[in-house]
Amino acid sequence: MMTARLLACFWISIFGLGLSGLEPVGAQTAGPTPAGPAIGLGNGFADLSARLQPAVVAIRAKRSLVGAPRDSVHAEAGGSSTGSGFVIDPRGVVVTNNHVIEGNDRFEIMLVDGTVLPATLVGRDAETDLAVLRTTGTMRLSSVTWGNSDAARVGDWAIAIGSPFGLGNSLSVGVISARNRDLQAGRYDDFLQTDAAINRGNSGGPLFNARGEVIGVNTAIVSPGGTQGGSVGVGFAVPSNLARKIVADILQTGSVQRGWIGLRARLLTPEEGGTGQNGVIVADVAANSPAAKAGLRMGDRILKWAGQPVSDPRALARYAAAAPAGAKVKVEGFRGRQAIFANLVVGRSPSEVRAPTPQAMPTVTAMGLVLRSAAPSDRPKLPPEVRVIVSALDPFGPGKDQVRPGDGLLEVQGQAVASPQEARAALQAAARKRDGVVIRLYRDGQPIYRALRPTRR
Repeated sequence: MMTARLLACFWISIFGLGLSGLEPVGAQTAGPTPAGPAIGLGNGFADLSARLQPAVVAIRAKRSLVGAPRDSVHAEAGGSSTGSGFVIDPRGVVVTNNHVIEGNDRFEIMLVDGTVLPATLVGRDAETDLAVLRTTGTMRLSSVTWGNSDAARVGDWAIAIGSPFGLGNSLSVGVISARNRDLQAGRYDDFLQTDAAINRGNSGGPLFNARGEVIGVNTAIVSPGGTQGGSVGVGFAVPSNLARKIVADILQTGSVQRGWIGLRARLLTPEEGGTGQNGVIVADVAANSPAAKAGLRMGDRILKWAGQPVSDPRALARYAAAAPAGAKVKVEGFRGRQAIFANLVVGRSPSEVRAPTPQAMPTVTAMGLVLRSAAPSDRPKLPPEVRVIVSALDPFGPGKDQVRPGDGLLEVQGQAVASPQEARAALQAAARKRDGVVIRLYRDGQPIYRALRPTRR
């Protein structure tokens, strides 16, 4: 009981800000901010702050779509949400978190000098919680450059800038305290952990190294006190090497281009000689998938992808996602005691997420379920209490053989859900505490119950 109570005191907070009275933030001198030499402890951070602050912005997102969902975690009474972002191109390209802008269709960025600029959504990616905006004016903005997150070591300086609690641009300093953190927020979790103070409203803001290069996008915190909790020195950022590729894809095509191989993997058990870092076992192979066509089978042990070691299922998922469709990859491993290799042709991910448009309602993803709000066209066949619809699902996720596209989602662990965002929060909270999550669905004219088993990686 003591362990359960201790765990219950903490939660992973996706911290869009829901406060009124946001101070104007921003400031600009035209042109990108070049990375400088790494600073020493005796020099302080004032010069670095003065150089970087103009490229960090506050973001206000508003909803005008009729029937669009409202995220109660970071929505104001007026129907808007706020967070942080940063400029990567002086022509007005801004990176932020998907959860800052999700469910909204009108956007403004606020510069440190008080200037407010309208912006449009270029694209977003729910899997990595990233989004890209573009300002619609002609003003050239200060910008920052990407750094190499793979070079960030535990103990290196980490500088976070953002707009916590709507107070305007604020800087906090700490170190990289851990790497490769898995929060079970998505298939590609690989967070940098920092003890630089990060609070609600810092969502989407940059995490810099001592050279002033962006090495992460601040995304989540561990915090006591529920939605009102603050920093306890454990914050998480999407690594820049992952974010840079996602942003480049969005800018080029409006969506994320991920490779897909069609298999699900698990860690080796201790009985199989598993250490958590020495390969994976194929747990399932989708029919007619690239993995199936390459001859991979359930039970195969995979050790290498294109010559790179496969330490765990997340590593394999990241390798596959980063490969372009059509790429030929050599996969090496064992089938029993026999060494095997497969020449696999990477496919296109079937779960690509595109930017929301007035014709396509925004979606959120939790436990492998892609959820959207019920539309007017759904109403003739659904009762009014069905507010959330399952539009798609991960074929290898917890909903496999339990949930169908088109099901209405009524409850999660007895809690009624009125929006996709409420459903996601309830599913994620239940998955952290339980081995089985009970949901109530509406299917074929009647309510039914199903149990989902959270994926443990």
